[in-house]
Formats: sequence, structure tokens, C-alpha cells
Amino acid sequence: MTMRRLWVPVLAALLVAALVGPAGGVVTAAEPRLITRTITIPAGAFSAASDNSDFINYGSELETESGGGNFVAPLFFEAPKVTIKKITLYAYDNGGSDVCLILYRTTPTSGGQQIMGEACSTGASTTLPGEFTMTTLNPRLITGGYGPYLMLNLPGPSASYAFYGVKITYTY
Repeated sequence: MTMRRLWVPVLAALLVAALVGPAGGVVTAAEPRLITRTITIPAGAFSAASDNSDFINYGSELETESGGGNFVAPLFFEAPKVTIKKITLYAYDNGGSDVCLILYRTTPTSGGQQIMGEACSTGASTTLPGEFTMTTLNPRLITGGYGPYLMLNLPGPSASYAFYGVKITYTY
């Protein structure tokens, strides 16, 4: 019985010390920190938006055989609310047109959609692949009420243009 009486005050003191903390102040929960992530969507994730596009999708590279084509890919994020910071397009452009990638967010409840940003090859780049970045997006926020996807406009023919993928940097 005596042992029990000694432990009760000791345990109570330890509990108070843990709650008060080492500096004598009250321990508070840490503020959530902003997490930055980057996802890469390869060419193989894109599907033709029209069944009359003449294309080849190798998985790591997407080309049109004759003429151009539009291709789409859905986006999925690990958090219910993300802010898009940057889109980086990887493409080969050795022609007079541009390879363009547009980020959309759809609103299924209204049947609408909104352009969030666009990254284009903006001129010839014989680097294989060229890297083209877009950071001025508006709006930047995607929540559970939106369905984000990417639309790729790939001119033809494959001798002049190819698409390799896209990286999207976001925070939550």
C-alpha cells in the first residue's frame, strides 16, 4: 500500500512535466507544414482524343505519323486539395508549330471546365527532349470538386515533333 501512495504523486508530476514542456511553457501541436511533390506523367498515359489520329505511342514517346492530334490524360493527386506550382513539358520540336500541353480542371456538377495553365515548346528545339516550363498558372487550386486532366496538342509529322512526358510540381 505504501508503494502505491508513493507512485501516484510521481506519476502525476511526470504527467504535468510532459504537458508543461522543458521551457516551462505549454506544449502545443506543431503547425502543419507545406509538402511539395512532383509527379511525372509519361507519354504512355495519354490516349487519343479522336479515333482518326494516326499516331504511335511507345510508352516513353508519343508521335503522330501524319498530321497532328490531340491526346488526353487524367491526373490524380495524393491529397484532396493541391496547389499547382509548375508544369514542365518534355518534347522534341523541330518544326514551325508548337507542342502544347494544357492543364484543365473540370467541374462535373456543372459540366464545365477551366484552363489552369499551358506549357508550349514555343519554337524549335532540337535538344532531345527539350524542356519547356510554365509557372504562371491561374487558377492554381484543385480540390475534390474538380477533375483535373491534361490535353496535349501534338503537331505532325513525327520527323519534326515528339512528346515524352510532363512533370507537375504541386504543394499540399
